[in-house]
Amino acid sequence: MNIIGRINHVVLLLLLYSYVIYPAILFVLSRVFRKPWKQKRFEPHVTVVISAYNEEGVIRDKILNTLSLDYPENKLRVVVGSDGSTDGTNEIVASIKDRRLRFYHFPQRLGKTACLNRMVPRSKGEIVVFTDANSMLPPGVIRSIVRNFADPAVGLVTGWTKYCSPSDEKAPAGSYARFEKALKIMESSSGSCVGADGAIFAIRKSLYRPLQDDDINDFVIPLDVIRQKHRAVLDPDVFCIEDAAAAAGDEYQRQVRITTRTLRAIRRNIEMLNPLRYGLFSFFMISHKVLRFLCPYFFISAYIINMALLGRKVLLSRLIFLGQNLLLAGVLGGFVSKSANSIHRLSRMLLITFAAQGIAWIRMIAGFTDTTWSPRRQARISAFEPLLPPQEKERSRGPISYGFSRSRNEQTPLMSNPPR
Repeated sequence: MNIIGRINHVVLLLLLYSYVIYPAILFVLSRVFRKPWKQKRFEPHVTVVISAYNEEGVIRDKILNTLSLDYPENKLRVVVGSDGSTDGTNEIVASIKDRRLRFYHFPQRLGKTACLNRMVPRSKGEIVVFTDANSMLPPGVIRSIVRNFADPAVGLVTGWTKYCSPSDEKAPAGSYARFEKALKIMESSSGSCVGADGAIFAIRKSLYRPLQDDDINDFVIPLDVIRQKHRAVLDPDVFCIEDAAAAAGDEYQRQVRITTRTLRAIRRNIEMLNPLRYGLFSFFMISHKVLRFLCPYFFISAYIINMALLGRKVLLSRLIFLGQNLLLAGVLGGFVSKSANSIHRLSRMLLITFAAQGIAWIRMIAGFTDTTWSPRRQARISAFEPLLPPQEKERSRGPISYGFSRSRNEQTPLMSNPPR
């Protein structure tokens, strides 16, 4: 076998590793090196933190949904931070009457991570739950989260996102989320999972460390927890519901932003890739993130090599080249067809992921920084309706509102209507 053939086999092996070989290895590890953690009924004080930017379409439903969760009222608080919102978000939050609600208004745009750095230290309770403004929560989600913290070794608990499409078709993002969920369940079974789902995860407040403003919080916070010798685990009973991205362009931009920030976080926390210090977790991180993010370059390399080998009549190369072209044809069919089937949608999702990961490497190396982004929300979908309480569940007293003015070195809170 010549050198080109050997390179081709290595590239193909690396391409298959993230999506076939690594899951198979995890399956074995999760059964051979199983590390269960204790779960039992546990009712600590909990604060749910929501960072919002121009969320007038969903913020009212989100707050009412959170306040109605099945958890003792005297042990649940909700903190909402408006990150320079210019729509009706501030007015909507201020109109909700519940003594458990705290509202922080940041007049200038800071970015989600910067808002969390200002809100979490002022939160009450032992457990802090992070959730997105457009993520609806099932009634028992807090109880499902906190039962895991009965084990002192657990420092972070993440859930997963169930995506719903406004139409009847299945959202391709949901397939990707289920794949991620399966990997994190198996990683958790033998140690700690890589990253959290930003739409729903929780930590012990004592483990929270201030982040850099351009850090991706749902990846860096788990790293900080593991660095402090605690476990980060996924509980499959913990989930939220979100509307799937409405358009391919929205999903592409989202993945570029997330992958760029994740790559930057890996570079800043490069010591976490050292198996001599972090053992099995380093293997998980290299396999789950680093090698997967290189897949677009493996795909392009394999395509070029197999095209070059067509003249040599190598059957395997021809079959692989045919498979790659069928994938591209499926993507094209998904874009041009008004009634794309599941194969078209999954092919399109895979290509969007590869394209976003490829561009993210370039952006990270070039030093692009994304601390803020502007979500485009759709109207509430019908799947959210069962999760919303009646209006009568609002309490009789309004939230305490905090304004923030920018100083040279920090955001100094200006408190109005202080607690009695």
